Amino acid sequence: MTTATKLKAPTYMRQRLLLFFLDAAGDALSKMDLQKLLFLYHEDTEAAHYAFVPYRFGSYSFLAADDLDLMEKRGWVESEGKELTLGASIEKESWARNNAERRAVKRWMYRNTHRGDRLVAETYRRFPYYAINSEMRERLLSSAEMAAVKSALPHPEETTDPLVFTIGYEGIHFEEYINKLIRHQVAVLCDVRRNPLSRKFGFSSKMLARVLPSLGIEYIHLPELGIESDKRKELNSMADYESLFAGYRVELPNRTKGLDRLKSIIDQHKRVALTCFEAEPHCCHRHCISDLLEAQAGYKVTHL
Repeated sequence: MTTATKLKAPTYMRQRLLLFFLDAAGDALSKMDLQKLLFLYHEDTEAAHYAFVPYRFGSYSFLAADDLDLMEKRGWVESEGKELTLGASIEKESWARNNAERRAVKRWMYRNTHRGDRLVAETYRRFPYYAINSEMRERLLSSAEMAAVKSALPHPEETTDPLVFTIGYEGIHFEEYINKLIRHQVAVLCDVRRNPLSRKFGFSSKMLARVLPSLGIEYIHLPELGIESDKRKELNSMADYESLFAGYRVELPNRTKGLDRLKSIIDQHKRVALTCFEAEPHCCHRHCISDLLEAQAGYKVTHL
């Protein structure tokens, strides 16, 4: 490929950050090393590009993995097996010159030289919470370090009573959202959106149904408890929301099929979360559902 056809760099700063890591590492890193270095960099510098969950091999960002897939398709990075390199056709001058974060990454990488198992073990020792679901922890950690991992497991108040949580995904990373579910030991996430689609990464039903079971959380869609799209138009003020919810509260008790199904899930699994978009529960119909459950069945409700 000639210079004239070199590819321009990604527009998003978070995607350029991935290029900075490959560049600082000498153009090549394994996918696992990149995830772990990215995680430690975020912890050390309080960067806000990505968030992480405790996954099969420790700290993992689904958004970073998705970005890398896209960047590979566009030629910005190349992969061979588990190894990543800078794309041969990317125009380096378009992203590498006079960039403060690139220089920060280079300085940070100069001080952080571990790779492979040593790097993974370092992340587990420093941040044991992210090793709670790891398939490698017993091989890499001592008994004392394993004890730290076990103590990092969420230990909510023990109770045999059913607990209902509500959670919205507005304004937070997909991984931050998942961590809230894990830390509260949610067993089932019940999606009460009528149409479980989202332009925000991670929050369409297909992604939730694929990822959550791998973290021990069942995903169930309850469209019969959602509000029709045409009724959600023109919500420009709190008065508009209150009018919408007033009508929904009147008709909700008649949605017996959905409510009975939800109560059965709660009674069986004990720790269940209701989810929709809005961050504030009073701006979302999920609070109408939780209020009804609390009044009818006496379930304890917590808004996350």
